[in-house]
Amino acid sequence: MALQFTLSQQVARLLSRCPSALRGRILRELSQRLAGSRPSSGNGLEVGVLRLPSGCQVSYRLDRSREQVEMLDAAL
Repeated sequence: MALQFTLSQQVARLLSRCPSALRGRILRELSQRLAGSRPSSGNGLEVGVLRLPSGCQVSYRLDRSREQVEMLDAAL
């Protein structure tokens, strides 16, 4: 599944201060975790929090029917 990402304003501000390599790693790790996970509900919408291998904790909303992830919050 190829996911499209949107960022909340606070996530965009946080990631804009990070080196581009770290931004790419966070997006890659989140994409890999979500693409490999099973849908938790029948309607295709999922909200959750993940701790990524990079150490970043991300809260997200995933619309599987549109293949779109909104990053709601992040802590590095």
